[in-house]
Amino acid sequence: MKMKTVIIATTLSAVAALAHADTKVTYRDAMGRIQATETTDRNGKTTYRDGMGRIQATVTTDRNGKTTYRDNMGRVQATVTTDRSGKTTYRDAMGRIQGTATVDRSGKTTYRDSMGRIQGTKTVDHNGKATYRDSMGRIQGTGYRR
Repeated sequence: MKMKTVIIATTLSAVAALAHADTKVTYRDAMGRIQATETTDRNGKTTYRDGMGRIQATVTTDRNGKTTYRDNMGRVQATVTTDRSGKTTYRDAMGRIQGTATVDRSGKTTYRDSMGRIQGTKTVDHNGKATYRDSMGRIQGTGYRR
């Protein structure tokens, strides 16, 4: 009976440790050489490094949902915020709006430039295939969500 309790307690503590551990993704080329890494810590800060281990960029999201992109020197490069209605606004380092994205009830995402002109759309079918179209409705690319 005591052995089962020890095993269960050990398993639960291992699961708890994994929940608080950093996650790391390594990107390799066709020859298996490390090209870059992406590490996300328990606070949600993601750090991107080149193949030599030098920091290239970081991404953080605060409690209000504002995501900040910084370069390797810590300078703000861009920010992204999403309001309660679901409208996402992209801003440059100076805070100027670069564009927006909205999602309608059918799941279609519409991208607009800083002047409000439609730049493109994205739709995702029931199989997870995303189709990207330009402002004229011409297909520009496809991809799958995994």
